[in-house]
Amino acid sequence: MKTRTVVWQGWPHAPAPIEALSRVVRLRVANDDGTLEPVTSQVVDEAHRPLHLGLGGQLWELARIVWQRVTTLALALLANVTAGKRPRPAPTTGPTDGPVVLVLPVLPDLSHTFVYREVLALLRLRPDWRVLVLQHNPTAPVHPEARELTAKATFLPREGITRSAVRVLRWLATRRGRDLFALYRAEPGGAAADLLGKLALRHPNHPGNAFLLADTIRTLKPRHLHVYGSTWPTNVAMGAARLLGVPFSISSYVDFEFDYSHKMLATKFRDARFFRVVTAYCKARLRTQLPTAKAEPERVPVVYLGLDLSAWSARHVPSSAAVLVSAARLVPKKGLHLVPPALAALRARGVACRWRIAGNGPEETRLRRLCIDHGVDDLVDFLGPLDNAAVQRELLAATLAVLPCVVATDGERDGIPIFLVEAMALGVPIVTTSVSGIPELVRDRDTGFVAVPGDAASLAEALATALGDASLARAVGDRGRAEVHAKLDVDVMARQLAAEIER
Repeated sequence: MKTRTVVWQGWPHAPAPIEALSRVVRLRVANDDGTLEPVTSQVVDEAHRPLHLGLGGQLWELARIVWQRVTTLALALLANVTAGKRPRPAPTTGPTDGPVVLVLPVLPDLSHTFVYREVLALLRLRPDWRVLVLQHNPTAPVHPEARELTAKATFLPREGITRSAVRVLRWLATRRGRDLFALYRAEPGGAAADLLGKLALRHPNHPGNAFLLADTIRTLKPRHLHVYGSTWPTNVAMGAARLLGVPFSISSYVDFEFDYSHKMLATKFRDARFFRVVTAYCKARLRTQLPTAKAEPERVPVVYLGLDLSAWSARHVPSSAAVLVSAARLVPKKGLHLVPPALAALRARGVACRWRIAGNGPEETRLRRLCIDHGVDDLVDFLGPLDNAAVQRELLAATLAVLPCVVATDGERDGIPIFLVEAMALGVPIVTTSVSGIPELVRDRDTGFVAVPGDAASLAEALATALGDASLARAVGDRGRAEVHAKLDVDVMARQLAAEIER
């Protein structure tokens, strides 16, 4: 009998996933030869702490699953009867004295440090503004920025089946609640049930959490909601703003291009006061996707993601040995799979160097295998995820910072990776590619070294050039540092964003 780990998301409020009920429901897994084998489940919560479900507990969870489906069906039927097929324009109440509420998708998180820096800068400017976080991530490392912001933030609570159903029922008794259901029904392929079901209880970013978010912040009488992330978080914040009758705006990275359920990009742009992007490239891409964005460019302000320069003011002094450093979430768009063949090419040319890579993610196994396949595993150190202070120490001792970004097969890509900005702020010469918004900051042999995206030979050539000419590399690093310190101060960026919100 096989054993598999099942994560019970939303425990204990959401019903258990059916896979956790192996003592009640007969589950089988397919073997390579096509035969079926019984499976038992090891159940853990979102922090990966084990949960023990006896037979009685599994029967209780089965009853909760049935109850959740019954309430979902009843609410969906009621919404279909009472909600119109077309929503009214998003209502807006008169001005209030309440605060701006900044809605964040997750805290802490290794890849959202740039958001936390900007939000902290906004709070320094506007101490009365509030921060609401949709999801707590108990498994993520806690950087200093995340720790400081956690003390200032409120997390969206989690709730169970009956309480959630009663909340939705109360909103269905209002015109704004019915209009929100109508909004989802009006989308191509949409349905009232899109706001209901088990996923709203398991995932705080699910659109159905708009009702909970609205009730959580309504006593604040907010005058504006500003949400980070144009995917799921905007669905929640847009819904809450419609329920409360307040304006909202969006800070997008490059995520508006991703394909996912409830994308609703045209609706989001139409209803938002503005749609902030972080590079001119993002603005151009959005304008190609939405005729309205092309017609209203003033509603797509470009506000770059900044850096707390006081924390990144040290000057880089390269070590005598050639050390390449990369720090990122290990995902395809970072292009790190190109480094092992580039290292092999450098070794063949007699160029000695070492690669130190910080981070974790789904690409780690592939990267380790590529290092072995190309015969360079002896030149590579996998450091695991590091906090910002440790990344800074690695950069200050490095020769080059390397991040050869690509456009992934699913279309995912970076804007301007913060790792590159951090390296440049310290005066570390960077080697990267011309993907997305990177050329807005990095110019070949001026503020960085630029390789052809997806081309390991081009990457090897750029690395060889930077490693072979120390005076050129030093000059490039100095110009890169000056560029970042002149243009990407997080406090300046925060003032620009605050001005857009308060316009």
